[in-house]
Amino acid sequence: MGPCDAAAMPKPIAALAPPARLLCGPGPTNVEPAALAAMGKPMLGHLDPDFHAILDEVVTMLAEVYRARDGVVLPLQSTGTSGMEAGIVNLVEPGDTVIVGVSGYFGARIAEIAGRHGARVVEVAEEWGRHVPNERLLQALEDNPGARMMAVVHGETSTGVQHALSDLGAALSGSDTLLMADCVTTLGGVEIDFDAWGIDYAYSCTQKCLGAPPGLSPVAISPRAFERVESRSTPVPFSLDLRLLRAYFVERPVTYHHTTPILNVYALHEVLRQTLAEGVEER
Repeated sequence: MGPCDAAAMPKPIAALAPPARLLCGPGPTNVEPAALAAMGKPMLGHLDPDFHAILDEVVTMLAEVYRARDGVVLPLQSTGTSGMEAGIVNLVEPGDTVIVGVSGYFGARIAEIAGRHGARVVEVAEEWGRHVPNERLLQALEDNPGARMMAVVHGETSTGVQHALSDLGAALSGSDTLLMADCVTTLGGVEIDFDAWGIDYAYSCTQKCLGAPPGLSPVAISPRAFERVESRSTPVPFSLDLRLLRAYFVERPVTYHHTTPILNVYALHEVLRQTLAEGVEER
């Protein structure tokens, strides 16, 4: 080998050494050290009964954190945006009317995804930095009485504004319109009472208040929302099908659906365990 050949040889890649950061943005946050340690524990397969026992504990703890004990709760194997899309594709069919409160980046994303899936979107917009008043959302429902869903962002990541979600749920009580809530920024850090507030579908992520790495989207679905899922006339994407996901995450014996991100589940288990040990209200 001559000098030119040696110079052409690729240099070996150094071992990964990302710099330490104090993450002060809206997310991801720094990961709880015990969650990182949990990810170093022995790997199990996604069809191992011992892993299913861990999933059972995760589902039970998620239901406590969401205060969602009557419906279905599970950690969707994806990010918060996929949790958003899963709610839309399972609960809305092409041509359905969806009312969306838009006062920030992620309210606009809900509207965009609903439109991409063929919904007739009614945007109720407000200046960024303010939440959309519930009175305007309810007026939009009065103007569109057949709306199948109303969607709002509980904590708008782009502005930090919190929506008066409990009041909206109370106002929709008795309505056939489902209530979807983006709880990405709020789960584990701001009061949420899924059952008492009349929420039908909520989604979040693991990398904000919960303190785990990105990679899972905890979702909660009310019984009447699941009736909507089971009665729809058009198919949904396989990877986001809540019926198939319930058969894996919740029902026993397990029905295989996908290879779960096992180490992320370990991390979620640990931060949920810590949240409940501290107390949801204290957290």
